[in-house]
Amino acid sequence: MTITPDSPTRAAVPEFLELEITGKCQLTCPSLCYAKAGPAAGHGSMTTDDWKLLISEAAGIGVEKVQFIDGEPTMHPGFEALVHRALALGLNVQV
Repeated sequence: MTITPDSPTRAAVPEFLELEITGKCQLTCPSLCYAKAGPAAGHGSMTTDDWKLLISEAAGIGVEKVQFIDGEPTMHPGFEALVHRALALGLNVQV
């Protein structure tokens, strides 16, 4: 059997992924923040290398876009490297 992009047995690949890379944020909006982010929040258990691998694997299966969300993504110590990885793999990037 040959699996083609239109084949019903082919697993659906999402068009984009939302990557929650940090809970850290410079603001304190406890009653308004759906992510419960803030200055004391951390970056989670995934390392920058873990995120890079996930981005590479996503691109490899056909994901077209990644969104860096949660907290303030630019506060993640690996933010720039993650954006560069995604762009180098041809992914569209949103922050």
